Amino acid sequence: MNALTQPIAAGQPLAKSQHDLHNARSLLDATLRFVRQHTQATDDPYVISRFGDLQIRVEVAAALLERAEAFLAGQQDDIETSIAIAESHLASFDALSTVSDAEFELTGQRTALPGSLDDPLRWKLHLIGNFRLNGIHPPIFPASVKGAI
Repeated sequence: MNALTQPIAAGQPLAKSQHDLHNARSLLDATLRFVRQHTQATDDPYVISRFGDLQIRVEVAAALLERAEAFLAGQQDDIETSIAIAESHLASFDALSTVSDAEFELTGQRTALPGSLDDPLRWKLHLIGNFRLNGIHPPIFPASVKGAI
């Protein structure tokens, strides 16, 4: 099932990614509708390339979410599963944040986004980088599902 169209599963390790990706897709669609109503904007090379960038970011986040789901469904290594989940969280939030910024740039409007203070995304970048570069395994917390960071 496509990660962009599946229902949001609460209480799952990928629920945040699914939620952020769903919001990014909805916000991108709303921004597209708004810009299309202003025919002069649809000819602007910056606007055209901006939408290309946004679409790619959303699709990359969807692919990483599907990859993380495959890791969770399979009997993969817990560390690789944790990394895949963290990558999905980061990509989904990045897509949502970038689409939100573009919404403001292109429409002058800002949709309120849910906060992510409970999810230290910058720390996840460090954990992923340290694992990929130095082979240092991220900590596994007992409350997490399959060691998701």
